[in-house]
Amino acid sequence: MKTKPDTENQEITNRPEVELLLCIARTYPDTATIERIKTLLEQDLDWVYIIQTATFHKVMPLLYQNLSTHCTELVPKDVLADLLYYFKANARRNLFLTNELLKILSLFESHNLSIIPIKGAILAVSVYNNLALRQFTDIDILVRPQDAIVARDLLVAQGFQNTYNHTRDQEVARLQSPFCKDNNYTHKHTGVNLDLHWQLLQKYLSFPIAHERLWERHRAISLAGKTVINLSPEDNLLFLCVHACRDRWNKLSLISDVAALIRISPEMNWDWVIEQAKLLGCWRRLLLGMLLAKNLLGTELPKEVLQKIEAEPGLKPITKQVEERLFIQTYKPPALWTRYFFDLSLRERLQDKVQYGIYQSLLITARSNKLFPAWI
Repeated sequence: MKTKPDTENQEITNRPEVELLLCIARTYPDTATIERIKTLLEQDLDWVYIIQTATFHKVMPLLYQNLSTHCTELVPKDVLADLLYYFKANARRNLFLTNELLKILSLFESHNLSIIPIKGAILAVSVYNNLALRQFTDIDILVRPQDAIVARDLLVAQGFQNTYNHTRDQEVARLQSPFCKDNNYTHKHTGVNLDLHWQLLQKYLSFPIAHERLWERHRAISLAGKTVINLSPEDNLLFLCVHACRDRWNKLSLISDVAALIRISPEMNWDWVIEQAKLLGCWRRLLLGMLLAKNLLGTELPKEVLQKIEAEPGLKPITKQVEERLFIQTYKPPALWTRYFFDLSLRERLQDKVQYGIYQSLLITARSNKLFPAWI
């Protein structure tokens, strides 16, 4: 017998509004998906729910793009007008943030510092082929660890202030902390939020990628007419899957990013991706991202990846758990132990499970007894 939460999950998953959102959360829906969108639009849909949910899941630009491109006549005019308003507002915000990013790139170049923008504008352009098709609210840049302090000082000199009012000594101390991967800044005049990363993810997340190799494998891309360093598709795929697992795939946009990246990268070196994922200990996290993209967004995967998904024990129940929680509007952050066991279930190596367990124990102790600085 199903419990009440399972029944509620089933009802949410079966809503036509949810199916519509899954259909539009794609950069280029195929003919069958477009026809399904048209069929769904003939129903009496709750557009308030659709817009609120699309906003929460950061797929509003894709919602407008696909509806206005393929079936304008089936969308209520007032709804389409609202969607266009949101789309233009997002596009303006993205252009503004991109311009601010380019200023920072020029600043760092003038001081011989090489940086890699991650997520945000660079992902919108390289993966979605359109700056307006992705929702982002801040700037993320990756620097070499040895350049982090210099980068911090340059940002402060340009008007950026630490978001949490850390002293310079505290910011520098974060560089040595295994808990930290970035410093957060807000510009005192523009209000732009910026995350300065010196590693892609925290050490406890067991993603020990050699960061210098990211620069060696990088791809150049044009961003508003400027040549910018971008992560290689292979590195980006691994990063996006591990990053989304950290957030427990709580946004549909996280899956859209992975699906769009795979679609735009027909020359993806899958042999290297598989080998690297196993070497880094993020194999199950990669497979989870692949399976979510396939199940929810119809992403076509290579035969060898599909075979490995089928052979991976315990992966499908985890995938089902993520899918069922995705559209629960009364969603609350899961309890600590729920998060703990979810994260552990995605670690395939004993040393990574132990490292994660130690981190969680230290974090609980720090929060309970205030043994460590609050900024850790």
